[in-house]
Amino acid sequence: MDDERRAKLAEKGRSLYGKFCGTGGRGICAESFAVYHLGRGETAVVVDLVKFLDEEVQRLCDADPESRHDATRGLALRIRGHLNDATEDRPLTGPALRAFVLDSAAD
Repeated sequence: MDDERRAKLAEKGRSLYGKFCGTGGRGICAESFAVYHLGRGETAVVVDLVKFLDEEVQRLCDADPESRHDATRGLALRIRGHLNDATEDRPLTGPALRAFVLDSAAD
């Protein structure tokens, strides 16, 4: 993947995180985005998103007027778990991906 595409996808991940926080949801858009890119073998995109989320968690430790710290930390942990699963040769694809998306949508 070239640097320009990676940068665009990093921005998209940050944008999806922003929508998650704005609606007070569980982060389904950003999490689904990560799982989708893991399924495509684009782990760099997910690493970029986790790095951003880790930085956001740190920032929220200093100032969190909207009480987003816990939700952001939970999102980062879930995405990191998907990343760990994918890098252990257990990518979330096919039926496992479908089950994840359906389960997440039901929440």
